[in-house]
Amino acid sequence: MACDGLVSVPAIRPGHSGPTAKERHESPSLKDPAGFGNEFLRLTLLQGFQSLTKRDLELLIFVLLERDGAIGRDESNFTVAGKLRVTPAKVKALRRDGYARWRALVPEERDAALQRIVATVLTEANLKAGAKHVSERSRKDGFLAIRIEHPDDHQQFEQAILDVGALPVYERNREVVAVRFDTLLAIAERWGYLQTDPAAVVAELKKLTPTAEEVADLLKKDITRLRWQDARNALNSLGAKAVTSTAEGGLKGLLKIVFPFIPG
Repeated sequence: MACDGLVSVPAIRPGHSGPTAKERHESPSLKDPAGFGNEFLRLTLLQGFQSLTKRDLELLIFVLLERDGAIGRDESNFTVAGKLRVTPAKVKALRRDGYARWRALVPEERDAALQRIVATVLTEANLKAGAKHVSERSRKDGFLAIRIEHPDDHQQFEQAILDVGALPVYERNREVVAVRFDTLLAIAERWGYLQTDPAAVVAELKKLTPTAEEVADLLKKDITRLRWQDARNALNSLGAKAVTSTAEGGLKGLLKIVFPFIPG
């Protein structure tokens, strides 16, 4: 209760000494507190004090937390929910609505954004997690399951698929999009990630799958007269086979050729 102008602090119940060390460790920690505070103050005063609604303020705080790095953009909704003590569904909504409302606070060229997204979602661990949410039939049909939890990243990746004339496919989980290897190849070509020198691609394929029929056929040809389409067809054929196979190493290596910036 308030007394003589002071505000009392609720007493801690017996046996409860406050947040545990683990809880304090899991809470978001600002990397640039001054920058966060200054930007928050600037935006809350921009249109007049109290002009922003409660929802606007929630979204602003969340986007500033991600911009600061206190919350990782590549962190799962579940992980962020634990830090903020809310549900994963709440985090998903904050991410979706936050970037729709305050996107100007996180300027990012589309090329850089797509490269960041691809590097995050095409990791071996993420592909393995996504595979649980796509049917065996889709996998045998050459569809690779890619899990993208961040709604804003999901939207941008979906648009990249549409831009190359393909369609995103969904089955059991809307956070997992099924994509054919040739669609990934088309995205890499469109954005200039894939080198289109046939000799260089053949050299990489030879290191990766020297006994593959597609590589053997390429090596029979005069390398100086080899067309990019020949190398592309071989790469696409090997990628489609790798997606339907249970061997993960081959797919990882092929994805690395298509998107050289993928970690590992």
